[in-house]
Amino acid sequence: MGQKSNIDTLTRFRVNKKAGVIDNKGNVIVKPIYDLLVLSCRDSLIAVTKNERDGFIDRNGKVVIPLIYKFAFSFHNGLSLVQDTIGNSGFIDERGKVRIPLIYGAFTFDSFKSIYSSGLIRKATDMMFGYVDSYDKTVIPYEYEEAEVFLDNNAIVGKKDQWSIVLYGTINKNNQVQIPLEYNYLEYQYNGLYFAGKFFNFGKPDYHYAMGCVNSRNEIVVPFKYDSIQLRQKHLYIKGNECHELELENYIACNIREEGWRIVDIRNGKETACCYKDVGEVKGGYLEVMNDKWGLVDSLGNMKISLIYDFVQIYDDAVVAVRKNNKWAYFKTDGTKTADFVYDYVTEFRLGYALVKQNGKFHLIDRTGKLKLANYPMDVKEGAYIHHPVQGNNTLLFCKKGKYGLMNMEGKIIFPAKSEEAILFVR
Repeated sequence: MGQKSNIDTLTRFRVNKKAGVIDNKGNVIVKPIYDLLVLSCRDSLIAVTKNERDGFIDRNGKVVIPLIYKFAFSFHNGLSLVQDTIGNSGFIDERGKVRIPLIYGAFTFDSFKSIYSSGLIRKATDMMFGYVDSYDKTVIPYEYEEAEVFLDNNAIVGKKDQWSIVLYGTINKNNQVQIPLEYNYLEYQYNGLYFAGKFFNFGKPDYHYAMGCVNSRNEIVVPFKYDSIQLRQKHLYIKGNECHELELENYIACNIREEGWRIVDIRNGKETACCYKDVGEVKGGYLEVMNDKWGLVDSLGNMKISLIYDFVQIYDDAVVAVRKNNKWAYFKTDGTKTADFVYDYVTEFRLGYALVKQNGKFHLIDRTGKLKLANYPMDVKEGAYIHHPVQGNNTLLFCKKGKYGLMNMEGKIIFPAKSEEAILFVR
């Protein structure tokens, strides 16, 4: 288990093209009066837009920072990037006090890459990048052609070589090089692991490009012999009323052209399962694999679900959805079938329940296949259908005539179908 956070009990809804806020019991907390509303569970303030001006309200709807900005982005570590009406950018704190003066051009701070992270802000001047602190004091000089935000106290940066090709490496907050700037491609994954790509033997007959993995000390942990590496994503799952982040695997999927995909252990570079025409995700120590048909293997290459199915989808470390002849079933990762091929549509288990469709009707089932909410009709005329549980253990999203509402797990409506966008509680 990794970090966890409570699911937010507030979320956005939209009526007559205006956005407001409701709680998970269907109570309106903020009336729908805003053109745009951005709600994040990590923040105490909510970014709002009205009449082409941005500002912030608190979670009771009170205006905390006046709507005077052309743009205002969500807070990160107590700072928000804002732009005034004439296009100048700077940063304010949660009291609305200016921390970095609004005197900079629109491209000085990239709204996605200048995020206040690990105590430093990425900043550009004269097309070069460096880093400043929260009071605009230069901490790392503007000497990089490219730069990313700091993650785990290191940042990926790039400089041009003699051929004007940008090469990448990493620095720490003291601008000391950790990974030499020698890679043509570098992407941070987790726990000091980087995917890297590099051209070898330039100008020689065996000149080639290869990918591998290095750690934060530039030690090669996966050899540079692969044509591509399956990029990985962190996976979240719900347990009780909390959102958990799965531990990332010690295994990745790597491909050698003309040979196929295989699993590689990032701890020692050893190959296990091999070789397949295509792969899906590595999750829970298992890999979705395909030759002519799809199946499932574990990280040691042991076949768990035979390669005889149209598709497989790992949902968590225990559940796999399997499709055959346009019907879906559920399996365990050990290959045991828990539900037969009777469903036209299936989903992952969220908050303990999965949404399935059978014989034109939708049902919620638990992990044993037992019905929780059965026979909700798919009304073609009205366009009525239900979605996953969206908050806690008792809130369900549904749609009717193109509008969204909320019901509880017993089917009782707690917020009518009047929102013009899906009501999804953030985590």
